[in-house]
Amino acid sequence: MATREVYHSTHTDKDGWHVLMNGKIVSKHELQAQAELDARVRARAAYKRGRLGQAVLHKKNGTIRTEHTYGKDPERHPG
Repeated sequence: MATREVYHSTHTDKDGWHVLMNGKIVSKHELQAQAELDARVRARAAYKRGRLGQAVLHKKNGTIRTEHTYGKDPERHPG
């Protein structure tokens, strides 16, 4: 089973937008659109390397706006 690389685009009041993987900052951006594009590009690149990729795009308030999954989708749960 391939490992899933999950990239989160998140906002901080101090530094603007970050892309995180495993809780660590992998890139910083001024604009939300830049961070979201970077998260999607990194997730697609993981898939092209034979891994599973996922980009979780957050709103400024921290809630999830949308997700993009590359490879097999994770199991869906009702709710």
